[in-house]
Amino acid sequence: MSRDRFTDMLQGNIVAVFFYHAIPNVLGMLAISSSGIVDGIFVGNYVGDSALASINLIMPVFSLLLGVAVMFSVGGMVRCGKYIGESNRDAANAVFSKTLITVSLVTLSLAFSGLLFIDRLVVMLGANEILAPLVHEYLYILLLFMFFLPVSLCLAFFVRVDGQPLLAAAAIISAAIVNIFFDWLFVASWGMGLRGAALATGLANITSFLVLMIHFFAKKSLLRFSWYQQEWREMIHVAYNGMSEFANQLSAAIVILVFNWIMIGRFGVEGVAAFTIMHYLFFAEQIIIYGFSDALQPIISTNFGSRKPERIKGFLVLGMICVGCVGFSLVALLLLIPEQLAGLFLDNGTEETRRLTLAFISLSWPAFLWNGFNVLFSAYFTAIHKPLPSAFVAFSRTLVFPLLFVTVLPVFFGDAGIFVSFSIAEFFTFLFVLYFFSLMLPHKVVHEAA
Repeated sequence: MSRDRFTDMLQGNIVAVFFYHAIPNVLGMLAISSSGIVDGIFVGNYVGDSALASINLIMPVFSLLLGVAVMFSVGGMVRCGKYIGESNRDAANAVFSKTLITVSLVTLSLAFSGLLFIDRLVVMLGANEILAPLVHEYLYILLLFMFFLPVSLCLAFFVRVDGQPLLAAAAIISAAIVNIFFDWLFVASWGMGLRGAALATGLANITSFLVLMIHFFAKKSLLRFSWYQQEWREMIHVAYNGMSEFANQLSAAIVILVFNWIMIGRFGVEGVAAFTIMHYLFFAEQIIIYGFSDALQPIISTNFGSRKPERIKGFLVLGMICVGCVGFSLVALLLLIPEQLAGLFLDNGTEETRRLTLAFISLSWPAFLWNGFNVLFSAYFTAIHKPLPSAFVAFSRTLVFPLLFVTVLPVFFGDAGIFVSFSIAEFFTFLFVLYFFSLMLPHKVVHEAA
């Protein structure tokens, strides 16, 4: 089972190994974020505020769909990484195959259900008479292509643990290029509106899927897929270990849904559009943070399987430095050029949306000081097979605290309470992260697992 790339994970220079895996992963995540942001720029400038708001209204649906897929994918990946560290190739292949089959079947089932009940879904998402036709159009097309995105994400996780982070990044970057090109063609040039943006996203997801599938047909792949599997009860353990990732996505779906209801009730379409822009800024930072944390997970899980606490500590310190730099850099941009950031998504006729966006930025920027560390340590807890604290952190920062503070703070501080709720939520989550980490230092967890 020994191959150079896995020897590097277990014995190579910590800095070199970390950046070998992290840089392509972050570049791929940057491609995802740039693709999503370009979507928003094209829609905001060529279609309008209502279309921009419509995109955010459907986010809970995709957070839920992706949450289920990522739960199995991350849980399967870290279990696969542990088997690789233990030189158990058959077990690694089995968990890869079962995870891919499960993600495919669950995705198809949920996408079909969404298409079947799409009219009810549009109403549940909070679309008013202005936004309902736009939400229906965008959601219908994306659900038709939905299979390819979760399955591509699943393949990308296993490509990384199979020692090919560059290929995973290449797939994501290729998809981003396709998405941006067809956004320009369909939305800006052909004037197809939200329908064009949805088609561009669907074609991008197909591109990523095709690029990643190539790896598992190549001889250099350690992992081999097989339809015939036993011991399906293992997927319960996979789902349990990936629970925090599902918690992240489920919580995001609920919080976005509630915030959309609050914003549309309090400020109208302009409020949802402003929240959409702020969501894009959060997304841009979070996707880079996930680039580092996702790159760390297979490395840490592999070293955990081989009982190497000093290496785990070294990788974790590097991850903390990187996510700290990302957070502080974005805070600087939000404080120095907030109007320019808001202006990327808006034309000159949307002053109310601009005002609300700037209000959001002025009170939300402290969240970026803490959220990177919260995501990183949640990933660390998953990688060392401690799903409960990981899920607790995920639920706290993305569900419990945001809903608590967005409900309570406006009573005392009015609209400002809505805008500051994310910052307070991330800070309180960070306090819990410090507590859990003090109980689960690398030496402690490796000693307990021995």
